[in-house]
Amino acid sequence: MPYWTVYHTLLGGAINLPSERVQTLFRVVVVAAILSAFFQVTLGGVVRVTDSGLGCPDWPLCHGQIIPPFDTATLIEYSHRLSGSVLGLLVIATTALAWMRLRTNRLVWYTSVAALVLVIVAGILGGITVLTELAWQYRLLHLAIAEILIACLIVAAIAGWNPYSPEPHANSEQADSLKPLIIASLVGAFVLILSGSYMVGEGYGTSCATWPLCRGSLLPDGWAYTVHMGHRYIAAVVGIVILWTAWKAWASAAPHSPVRMAAASLGTAFAVQIVVGAFVIWNGFSADLKATHLSLATLVWIGLVSLTALIYSYRPASEFGTAVFRQKAT
Repeated sequence: MPYWTVYHTLLGGAINLPSERVQTLFRVVVVAAILSAFFQVTLGGVVRVTDSGLGCPDWPLCHGQIIPPFDTATLIEYSHRLSGSVLGLLVIATTALAWMRLRTNRLVWYTSVAALVLVIVAGILGGITVLTELAWQYRLLHLAIAEILIACLIVAAIAGWNPYSPEPHANSEQADSLKPLIIASLVGAFVLILSGSYMVGEGYGTSCATWPLCRGSLLPDGWAYTVHMGHRYIAAVVGIVILWTAWKAWASAAPHSPVRMAAASLGTAFAVQIVVGAFVIWNGFSADLKATHLSLATLVWIGLVSLTALIYSYRPASEFGTAVFRQKAT
């Protein structure tokens, strides 16, 4: 049976399921979509660091064929395309399930629809990127849309986890105090990711072969060195904000709460990212470390978006069912 027939049958059967079963199915599918999106961005990083972007020089076919030749660059690029197709189907399923039973939860519905629009745009941009022979502007925009898509899926997942709380309303003093920090971290991380994409896209990723200095200087002459060091300085500033945000969230959250777990994961991911970034340079810009560096950047983004969604959707224990933030002594 063709996969599309199986897919249509499964979605059709979901219409007749009880609301609770659809809710459970939505959770499974949206988490699968998040994992697929993370894998897709990671595979995109592998395509970039192995220079496999033109392994399939045409689009939507590959070398004019549905099944391409079996050489390394072609298989890497073609795998990226197949992974994107799987992601597209999962996002369609997420949106369909949200429409079936979760339309009253406006945050779930809006973010699911946004994810559907974004995955379509990302697919089109992927084709444009290939047809323009990997113009850096399209690669940067392609990555930006992919990261926003991941953010939409995460928000939909967290907002849909508690079906009885359709609207976010944070009324905790601790949650409110974290909002400026978390927004600053979110914006900073997005800028940091895009600055890295610009640096690599312009061919400046290997300009500075030492760390933390570049050619023995904090501000070396030359545009390539300026761009490379600019990325490092952005990382330093954003890193301080992210680590401070993670610490504040962890310290104010109740033990074993989702906020504390997200904060700990975020801080750990960024700390590892710093170390890997240094090793990328110290080890001569090896492809595997560069791919890991790109993948960790998306993990940090996932942690930040998760923490943001949890803080903005906070409710007191009487509504949410568990204490999320520490209760202040009176």
